[in-house]
Amino acid sequence: MSRELHSPSEEIIAQTDIASLAQQFVLNLFNQKNDARLVFRTYRQAMEIVKMVNSLAQANGSTQSEWETAALAAWFTNAGYLFDYQNPEPKSVELAEKFFAAHHFLPEKKAQIIATLRGFFNDQSLRTTEGQLLSDAVNAVHFGSGFFENSPLMRLEQELLLNRHFSKEEWEQFQLQQLLGVRFFTSHAKLNYEPLVAGHILNLKEKLDKRKTQTAADGKQLEKKFQGFKRRLSPGAQTFFRTSYRTHINLSSIADNKAHIMISVNAILISVMISVITYRNMTETNPAVLMPVVIFIVTGLTSLIFAVLAARPKVTSVINDSTPIDVAKRNLMFFGNFVALKQERYESLLDEMFKDSDLLYGNMARDLYQLGKVLDRKYKFLSISYNIFMVGFVATVVLFLVVLLS
Repeated sequence: MSRELHSPSEEIIAQTDIASLAQQFVLNLFNQKNDARLVFRTYRQAMEIVKMVNSLAQANGSTQSEWETAALAAWFTNAGYLFDYQNPEPKSVELAEKFFAAHHFLPEKKAQIIATLRGFFNDQSLRTTEGQLLSDAVNAVHFGSGFFENSPLMRLEQELLLNRHFSKEEWEQFQLQQLLGVRFFTSHAKLNYEPLVAGHILNLKEKLDKRKTQTAADGKQLEKKFQGFKRRLSPGAQTFFRTSYRTHINLSSIADNKAHIMISVNAILISVMISVITYRNMTETNPAVLMPVVIFIVTGLTSLIFAVLAARPKVTSVINDSTPIDVAKRNLMFFGNFVALKQERYESLLDEMFKDSDLLYGNMARDLYQLGKVLDRKYKFLSISYNIFMVGFVATVVLFLVVLLS
């Protein structure tokens, strides 16, 4: 049978000394360790848990022993997080044992507090009244009326200490799973805090369902837009744009391959010619042989430079966030243009383009034109590179034969 505590003064007197010492001990721990990343599991929260234990114990008519055990264990629930955030139990228990041993606390009482603390961390709180008090107090503080106000602090703490980054939907799903696992044992907690938790669950479930519905609606709307654009494009226009884009991509790939061939050939031959120059016997016995070698090195290097210019990527941008809307929305296809925009502005301009089939046609036509200009530049440089290589190679061979026959 449990007996009721008669007055607040009598209830506090029995716990005053050891409770004050425990409070001071935990306060010193948080001052010494002072981990600024702990923004949720703080000393203030530990004090709130202790106060909640006192409130639940009085409301449920717990005995002095049950009250004192749960309250003293409550002081150490957050202490372990200062040292090991992912596994706080061992350090919390170790700190509690050191504290009670240092103050020569009754061995049987100390064992009871340690068992209550262990039971809390191991989800075995329901076995004892003290454990139920502690578990209900922690859940009431974590998931009570201040749940949504404190939620950003819990999220920030996990990001800072565990490097866990959540999207808005992921965080709401995480919160929902936490709430679904909450369980209260004492009658007062069931009466006053279970309805709050149920309300939080309903709130989060409605948010998640609303977001899923909105996402599905956005997807259907976007699909409807694209279907509309597809219908507005005649079969002939679709074939034209599809064929033109494929041709441009193939021609660009061919140009890059040709440029790479020229770069490789010139690089190898220039290396060989440099080796020939450094070969003393040949240059000393017949110095005239240096003339064709030097000619090829010069022409080969020039050819290589133009091949590199043909293969070198060049990204031009004609719009940015300060560009007028009428100009910006006419040049949205090429990535070099839209990457200079903020996402919100790009989406807004894209929406404008999707609403106007003429504007869409115009964007595609201008993009094809710009791709053609890029190809024109590539093939001009390639043509120069190949011509220089051909002339230099022929001149080198002719001069080399003249030197050998003279």
